[in-house]
Amino acid sequence: MNFLAKSDGETLIQHTKNLLHEFNVLKQLYPQALTETEWNLLELACKYHDLGKMNDKFQDKLKTHKSGMEQGELPHGLLSVSLIPFKTMKALYATDDLEALAYAVALHHERNLSEFNENIYEDAIDQLVNPASRFDFDKLGLTMSSPKLPSVRYFSLGSFLNMTQNPVTYHKYVKIKGLLNRIDFAASGHYPVEIPDNGYLQHSLQTNILSKWREENSQADWNEMQEWMADHSSENIVIIAQTGMGKTEGALRWLANDKGFFTLPLKSAINGIYTRINEQVFNHQKDAVNHVGILHSDTQQVLLDKFEKDDDFDSANLADFRSYLNETKSWSLPLTITTLDQVFNIVYRYRGYEPKLATLDYAKVVVDEVQMYSAALLAYLIYGLKMIQKYDGKFAVMTATLAPFVIDLFKANGLKFEMPSQPFLANDLTERHSIKILHQQLNVQDILKGFKNNKVLVICNTIKKAVSLYDELIESGKLKNQNQVKLIHSRFIRKDRQQLEKTIKDFSDDKNANGIWIGTQVVEASLDLDFDVLYTELSELNSLFQRMGRCYRRRNYDQTGYNVFVYDGDAKLPSGVHESKQTSVYDYEMFLLSKKAINHLAGPISEQEKMNLIEQTYTTANLKESSYYQMVNQNLKYLDEIAEDHPDKKAIIGRFRDIESTTVIPEKVATSNADLVKQLHALLQEHNYKKNQLEIMRLRNKIMDLTVQVPSYLFINQFQDGVKEVEISRYQKITILPKEFEYSSIRGLNLKTKIKKYQIDNFF
Repeated sequence: MNFLAKSDGETLIQHTKNLLHEFNVLKQLYPQALTETEWNLLELACKYHDLGKMNDKFQDKLKTHKSGMEQGELPHGLLSVSLIPFKTMKALYATDDLEALAYAVALHHERNLSEFNENIYEDAIDQLVNPASRFDFDKLGLTMSSPKLPSVRYFSLGSFLNMTQNPVTYHKYVKIKGLLNRIDFAASGHYPVEIPDNGYLQHSLQTNILSKWREENSQADWNEMQEWMADHSSENIVIIAQTGMGKTEGALRWLANDKGFFTLPLKSAINGIYTRINEQVFNHQKDAVNHVGILHSDTQQVLLDKFEKDDDFDSANLADFRSYLNETKSWSLPLTITTLDQVFNIVYRYRGYEPKLATLDYAKVVVDEVQMYSAALLAYLIYGLKMIQKYDGKFAVMTATLAPFVIDLFKANGLKFEMPSQPFLANDLTERHSIKILHQQLNVQDILKGFKNNKVLVICNTIKKAVSLYDELIESGKLKNQNQVKLIHSRFIRKDRQQLEKTIKDFSDDKNANGIWIGTQVVEASLDLDFDVLYTELSELNSLFQRMGRCYRRRNYDQTGYNVFVYDGDAKLPSGVHESKQTSVYDYEMFLLSKKAINHLAGPISEQEKMNLIEQTYTTANLKESSYYQMVNQNLKYLDEIAEDHPDKKAIIGRFRDIESTTVIPEKVATSNADLVKQLHALLQEHNYKKNQLEIMRLRNKIMDLTVQVPSYLFINQFQDGVKEVEISRYQKITILPKEFEYSSIRGLNLKTKIKKYQIDNFF
């Protein structure tokens, strides 16, 4: 009998064979992922996982194209377990092996099992006897099996595996269930579970990077840092290297031919690395699409923009685009550039986290710009690296500055890694900066004095301060025209923010350009910029040295005077620094330590001196009483305490970020782009949805281009009675931020306003 696995007519035999094909692909590409016994268990899991679908209720549901669980229907995974011949297998496998197999099969779909008891389970197993007697087990290489209630030694309906009490079993369970899920998703979605690299990345590095260097200089070679990373490709590593030394190329060499994930703190930085790898390492070759992916909240927009640059991209090859999107989101590509939360949300062990951790078992993770992370995210990073290490994955942490207390935290939490005895420094870039410390507030008068037909960068700790300085410069009347000063921060809508990032990059690259740019942390690590003069508020040392890297980025400062001016606020604190940790952007104790450390500076400062200051200032002894250090340890303790909770994935997405944010469209922007929403709704109402897929996708992206992230507390405190919304799909609505919050493409969004209560109102 042709028992069905899918409502599209795919049979259980066909579906299972598709899984076995993907199983063989995975085993061939990454044999080191599992032991031989674990590979055998995973193969059995592939064969048995869906056999419970042969029950009459499930077959009737598929034939009538019904969805959801029927009344009295038992999850098919539980029934599949009843067909595993434990009595025969116990001679071949240990008890913990079979227990891991049983739970992997039973729970390969996340289901609430609390409503079922053993009597219901036994009745469902009895009803499975007849269908099982008509199933052709032989076609899957299995002996005929009659369903039986599994022994509690291997599986119990009322219990779950406990990581603390059964660490060996749980470890195997995570790997078997996780890889079963990935194989099952791939087979069901008809995409490859893994795409081979076949040495393409390393070949491209040699051909498109090193060979091009040697066209200009026959003696060119990988530098000391890049060689060190390549030599330690089989180990966990932590490196400190000066900005501009080619850490990206070093990381790619460390990845060797293994599967890799490259994490960065900001989407703009991720987009930049993704573009750089595509354009420089892979030299725009179309094969690159099968080797590198990008994964963050704007993935679809970035990839759609990339695909639409091809002249032949239209509705006819939309399937290729969707397939690539699937492969990216499912971690099938050899290299993925992504944000920390896409990888390290495993620390919550949410329901369904196993595919990620099982993949990291045979992968390598690069963590760049670690100094950018808050106390909470640093804790998640440390805890995640500990999990990856336990599952035999590898990690490389690389940064321009790294505080010694972070290294101490790594070691205290059991991380094992190799680290060079000294930071890597560029011999030809020894003194890029001459610094002056000013015991006062950052002000417009000083900025105007420093603007002499050159490129001036101003970095503030808060958006409020940046906008205030911008307004003062405009109102000063001392500029030839208002276009000589521009503002960039995180509170612009996506379209305007991307244009600003492009404009400031073009400005930086233009040798003849001059003007003033005022920004915030968004320019610290995400953009490759080179300005002539920097005026900045003091934040803390890591952030300060990152900011300095945006001035004289790849050139030495050989003039008299200064090119970096740092304002510590004197008696009044700079913006974004408060004694209260609830309202401070930067840790107060770290600010005070930084202020003391740089107080004596005046004149040239070398790269080695910067690193020495970090080394001497941010010690564990100096910071152990700080709120930052304590918060790291509190979060590490919290993650230990919730290890057995396994929360719902949606519940932890917002919790992973420091400040939960909400996506909104300013009302002025929504009103002026109302036609986009009308066009989208008209297409959604047409019956021929497939014909309109590409245009619908384009319109949704254009609407998302109008959005900006704002803190969620706005809606808790001020919008108690609801707000207007734009609906862009059955599942997604975007809040309209009332017109009282002003928005302009020049100044961004102003969140400072007195608001009245709003009644619920649909925008369209």
